Amino acid sequence: MTEHTETPAATLDAATDRDALPDAWVTLLGTLHGPDHSRALLRIGGTVHTVEIGTTLGGAMVAAIGEGTVILTRAGRRERLRLPAS
Repeated sequence: MTEHTETPAATLDAATDRDALPDAWVTLLGTLHGPDHSRALLRIGGTVHTVEIGTTLGGAMVAAIGEGTVILTRAGRRERLRLPAS
């Protein structure tokens, strides 16, 4: 059984509208958890990608995926991504 973090409706609507989400390099759109893996849906520069732990994104690596949260590491620093507020 998978555990799915619900993406707020406002985030889903904004994901396809240019300039609707925060002007960030990467924006978390949702997370999906299963018994053997976790994945996240990210918008990167206007394109939506599905990533998992270990995925590299322009010099940053996905270090962890939690409920509504993704941790990226880059040059020894951590960055926490959260779902945009609805």
